[in-house]
Amino acid sequence: MCLTFSLFLSVLHLCAQTIPNVNSLSAIERDFHFNLFEDRYFQMPSLLNQSNLQKFSYGELNYLYSEGELRHPQDYKKQNGLYLETASLASLKDTNWTLYGSLEYLNTRKEDIENNLTYGITENSSPYYLFQETTGLWNHQDYNFKVSAANALNSKLTLGAYLNYDTSFYFRKTDTRNELTALKVQTKVALSYQYTPKHVFSLALSNEFYKTDSALGNKFPENNTATTANYYLNTGLGSYIKNIETGFETKRNIPELQLFWLTKQDGWDLSIESATEYGVERWRDKNIVNIEENDELSKYSFVKEQLHIFYNTYQADKLMSLRLKAEYLKGSGEVWQDAGAYYYKNFKTTSYNVKAEADVLFYNAFLNKVSVGVNYYNKSQFDLNYAYTYDFQYIDPEIAIGLNKSISSKTAFFANFSALYHLTLHVEHDPFAANNIYVDWIGNKMAYFTEIDAFNVNTKLGFDIKLKAKNRLECTLTTAYTKATELPVSSESYYANSDDYLNITAGLKLYF
Repeated sequence: MCLTFSLFLSVLHLCAQTIPNVNSLSAIERDFHFNLFEDRYFQMPSLLNQSNLQKFSYGELNYLYSEGELRHPQDYKKQNGLYLETASLASLKDTNWTLYGSLEYLNTRKEDIENNLTYGITENSSPYYLFQETTGLWNHQDYNFKVSAANALNSKLTLGAYLNYDTSFYFRKTDTRNELTALKVQTKVALSYQYTPKHVFSLALSNEFYKTDSALGNKFPENNTATTANYYLNTGLGSYIKNIETGFETKRNIPELQLFWLTKQDGWDLSIESATEYGVERWRDKNIVNIEENDELSKYSFVKEQLHIFYNTYQADKLMSLRLKAEYLKGSGEVWQDAGAYYYKNFKTTSYNVKAEADVLFYNAFLNKVSVGVNYYNKSQFDLNYAYTYDFQYIDPEIAIGLNKSISSKTAFFANFSALYHLTLHVEHDPFAANNIYVDWIGNKMAYFTEIDAFNVNTKLGFDIKLKAKNRLECTLTTAYTKATELPVSSESYYANSDDYLNITAGLKLYF
């Protein structure tokens, strides 16, 4: 159902280094340049005409499968599904327009999701979700459309715009049923000013609107017990509201300001981006229809700051890339109090995330890429109702290599191997005054999972095949395997040393 669209002609470029054509790159080199495109140029639509890639068009089909015990307590034990994507980038002939568009479709079946009746919609450290102890089977479909455009107004100014329309359908197929629909619409306008031939400053303003609608019910109410019939809106750590009778609505608005500076010199380039978001998420009870009553159950507000730095150096046969990403988030949750008619602040959270990476591409070499990286994450949460504390921090060092070998004039074999070690540095889990179902069903198990050390090994194997008219076909098999190495010392064990998790993706990707 994803009909591929293709836009024609070449990309304008103002950089000193050569802009590669995707058909001239190996599969590993293409993956790197596509990631750079997504992280740097796609985020600022007015920079599309300075992209690191020439025109491209591709269509992709993937089969997804995953299964295992070592997963987040509120995530799925097993998944299988299909993912399709098509995308294109090009400049329009005899105009100053550069366009990008993509269309994605996802259809998956997820099994054994526990204590989560609103799977898939919680973001930005929001504490809000519905839960029920019984496990559930979910079907999930997603349709995601993105389009960006850049128009060079003159030699110095470029105007850009971006639209993302993303619709999701989540259906819980076991009692309690939930027909959950979600819509995300993000719009962005950007302006780039090239104040010297080698320096560009850009500014973007955007807003993300997100809305969900939920219908709850039981197909076999005669089989209900207290456990299966009752469901709860989580509002913090140990804080919850019991029994939203038939459904709810949520709305979230996130305005964002982005500032971006880019310089392109002979043999190297550097970009620095900062982004500031302020978001508010509101949950509304659909059963309240009287004007005199407040239908809002709770609201969560947050501020998020992001900093991205990219530095690349270019040689004829080699590219070195250094990247630093940092994020700070601070949020607070409030619950409406009918007695007194006011919002009561009951939850607060703070998180820090810093990720540093280094890549070296060796063009047209057997050892095609070497990468190292490290990710640090620190999160603290506190519930004011119960003085419930849940803090943790971890570090993930990672190393990867990519290999590419021509086996004929038209076919190359490629392999990418990476290894990551997840090391927990600190966990503090203290329910204090909370002694309720949240602690028993969710809190203790989540804290235990957070404290597990584990290693993760990823492999991507495939063939890159040259077709007629400069078309190329990638056939790939990707696996990700996670295994616990050290479990917490605890009076109760929720996971075993033998627990693991495996993801497998088999895919075809056609460049045309």
